[in-house]
Amino acid sequence: MLVFSLLRETWGQAPQKSISVSLSRQAHTNSQQQCEFCGYTSKNNRLHFVDHNPLNHRSDNLTVVDPLCEAWQNLRALNADDGFVVYLPEIRPEDVDHLQRTAILALQSADPIYRDAAKTVINWLAAHKKEVEAFWGTAHPGEFAEALMQAGGEQRTELQNRWRHLALILNPQKFTGKDIFADDGPELDTAK
Repeated sequence: MLVFSLLRETWGQAPQKSISVSLSRQAHTNSQQQCEFCGYTSKNNRLHFVDHNPLNHRSDNLTVVDPLCEAWQNLRALNADDGFVVYLPEIRPEDVDHLQRTAILALQSADPIYRDAAKTVINWLAAHKKEVEAFWGTAHPGEFAEALMQAGGEQRTELQNRWRHLALILNPQKFTGKDIFADDGPELDTAK
């Protein structure tokens, strides 16, 4: 299940600036290019360490995630304009990501009807930010990351459980025009 999470940091570890081609290749082979969390299949999915430890290069620790699920796994890396948290109790987080991805692809369509429909979907998702702000006092992903950092193991699990109806909505402008989801248009039949 997709939950808010953080990358593990190791003292003295330099931030990872580049991804080893061999690690990425192994991750794509292990996962058959399918996102660990939502099942989206793409050669553009990114390297992910199952235990969140980028120093663990064992083959069974390498898989891939799509860019939306990747953001869920490293809330701390998100800036204020990267996205926000919404309350969507009736929709699985993985399905929220599929919906976002579809809307982002539709925003890039030449057809204005698709673009308008995509804007409607994104605005509908954004409308659910108010509930989070009212209950938690913020919808900023960084604040949720801070709470996870301060929580111990058991507390962290409890927080993740309490947040099970929350979803991360990312700014579509961060993804449009970058061809990070599909190479030649939408990839069909990729969900688990």
